[in-house]
Amino acid sequence: MFKARLVFVHGRAQQGKSEDELKEEWLAALRPALGTRQSILDDVEIKAPFYGNRLAELVDSLGAAAPDDIIVRGDPASIADDYRAFMGEYLEAIRRGEGISDEQVDAEANIPVTERGPQNWPWVLAIIRTLDRIPGLDGDMIERILRDVWIYLERRTVRDDINEIVSPAFDTKLPVVCVAHSLGTVVAFDILKARTDGRVPNLLTLGSPLGLNIVRKALAPIGHPKVVGNWFNARDKRDVVALYPLTPEHFDIDPTVNDYSAVRNRTANAHGISGYLSDPTTVDAIYNALRQAKA
Repeated sequence: MFKARLVFVHGRAQQGKSEDELKEEWLAALRPALGTRQSILDDVEIKAPFYGNRLAELVDSLGAAAPDDIIVRGDPASIADDYRAFMGEYLEAIRRGEGISDEQVDAEANIPVTERGPQNWPWVLAIIRTLDRIPGLDGDMIERILRDVWIYLERRTVRDDINEIVSPAFDTKLPVVCVAHSLGTVVAFDILKARTDGRVPNLLTLGSPLGLNIVRKALAPIGHPKVVGNWFNARDKRDVVALYPLTPEHFDIDPTVNDYSAVRNRTANAHGISGYLSDPTTVDAIYNALRQAKA
């Protein structure tokens, strides 16, 4: 008999997989990290609601430009104003965090000084190309992830469809431990803050963009979900998707999030789920959450 349910909520770029494949991919990283404590999973029901294919279908149906086309061509007429604003604000924050100067971007953009700034699409494109030149950063990957976050936040049909797939994973009388990654942290938060039933003693978010002002505004009002007990957030400071910690300065809720920003993700882009699920402190948090849920 199961004593608790463990829910994995994945991020973007998972199309072509299945729930079982996704579950095994996450467990393949988590089990070795648990080591001799793997038995904590023995009487736990594991769910990994899979929305990857549906997200890809919805993005295609919206006729969104492919990121490669955006970076190479950058035709402002084909890109929505709100998308340009979303990307501009985010990429400016990355640029400042990485210490990239106006002169570096200007050399890439080759535009007049008066046209500098996140409101100007050629300037934004130049930031992406500049980031691409920095070892460990991938401008294309950043753009792809944020495009899907933006589509989820700004397109009600997309948000409703994805939430409808993920939400049933929380429909249980068992206590739930939710582990979410990347875009999945936005999905999980959006679902859980609207719920009034169920019990999620522990929510764990990994590589989350929730600390971004543009994301908070889209999800307003924010607050600690009533069904959630403890909230642990793990972040690698090199992860440009998780640009800000979920501390009161960037995510002011009560009770506050237990933020851990010392992950050293071993994956190439510092955003990979396998790296987060191999981090000892994060694994300890998952183990303790399951032990608490089963108690």
